[in-house]
Amino acid sequence: MLTYLEARDKIRSMVKQLPVEHVPLAQSLNRVLAHPIFADRDYPPFNRAAMDGIAIRMDDWNNGIREFRIRDTIFAGMETPTTIAAGECYKIMTGAACPREADTIIRKEDLIYTPNETALILGETVSRGQHLAQQAEDLKKSELAVTAPRVCDISLTGTLAALGIHLVPVYKMPTVGIVTTGNEVVEIQQQPTHFQIRNSNQYLLLALCEQWQLPIRSCQHVSDEPKALSAALKQATQQQLILINGGVSAGDADHVPQILRELGVEILFHKVSIKPGKPLLVGFLPEGKIIFALPGNPLSCFMTFKLFVEEYLHGCLGFTNERFQKVRLAVPRSKKSSLDEFFPVFRHPEEYGYTWKPHHGSGDITATVGCDGIGWHVHNKQEITKNDTIPVLSLHPFFNII
Repeated sequence: MLTYLEARDKIRSMVKQLPVEHVPLAQSLNRVLAHPIFADRDYPPFNRAAMDGIAIRMDDWNNGIREFRIRDTIFAGMETPTTIAAGECYKIMTGAACPREADTIIRKEDLIYTPNETALILGETVSRGQHLAQQAEDLKKSELAVTAPRVCDISLTGTLAALGIHLVPVYKMPTVGIVTTGNEVVEIQQQPTHFQIRNSNQYLLLALCEQWQLPIRSCQHVSDEPKALSAALKQATQQQLILINGGVSAGDADHVPQILRELGVEILFHKVSIKPGKPLLVGFLPEGKIIFALPGNPLSCFMTFKLFVEEYLHGCLGFTNERFQKVRLAVPRSKKSSLDEFFPVFRHPEEYGYTWKPHHGSGDITATVGCDGIGWHVHNKQEITKNDTIPVLSLHPFFNII
């Protein structure tokens, strides 16, 4: 049986770069930028006034001139005048292009406009280039503006628009087929009998896929009857990423491993020395499709998706950063097993750090409610003492991605 790190490395070995598609900027939010973006021109493209006021030559100020004749007014979007004589100024608005020979802006709060069409400077201190954004001080033409891969978050949208990127090159996410299994599982709107449960994992997987903007092409529940299960799995394998829930343990009704083999799936590994999630199975088809058969208990399903499915997607999108971050655990934790244990953690309400709370095993449907991440209690450490630093995986799939 593989350790967690061995299983993770096998997942990484299956990573393949996703194809690229171009989507309208308005549809790019939370997609992953596939190509770096370069400046199409200087930014700013001209010397730009950062304040309403007047544009002067600093040499005139240094020569003792304090009252300037207003030659004209320049508004944003107007063509820039090219000359300015000694003792002259231009009245200028924020965002307007400053005449090349004028190198300093005096804001209007520091001026008196006289009836004689002059501007009198009140302040005693002026510095060359003040309140003036210099051409190309942000970006030079052809300079790298945005690195990739990068999540197209809200802060990036305006930048891409300013750069003229109306069609954004993003990675095309793999299509997904979901199959949940179990004779005891019923639809969520159905009233279960005493020995049945609602299909919560189907909606958990749908939500996790939505967070990654994965296109769901098929989603069905099937009983543990081998013929029906085989038909459902065969249909799901038409997609590029197949998520199966349940039927991978060692019980008499756990037919998934055998049926996958019959369908031509090569098993990468089955079972990992982790808790929860030990029965996890990962396989692939010759054409490169990958299959994750996740355990049926809710906490196990959640954990194995976050640990392994997201590891695969993370790599396919070209990200190389470490997914776990070191944080302080504000309360102690102990374990008896020799496995890597993963558990929900919560931000401590009173001080910096995280805490955790006991739950009732991998079937506990409320174990992750309100949690902020997944803590990792490594296999060779039985005790975590108060304020120890531990690895924590954020619930946000793109946390700490630059």
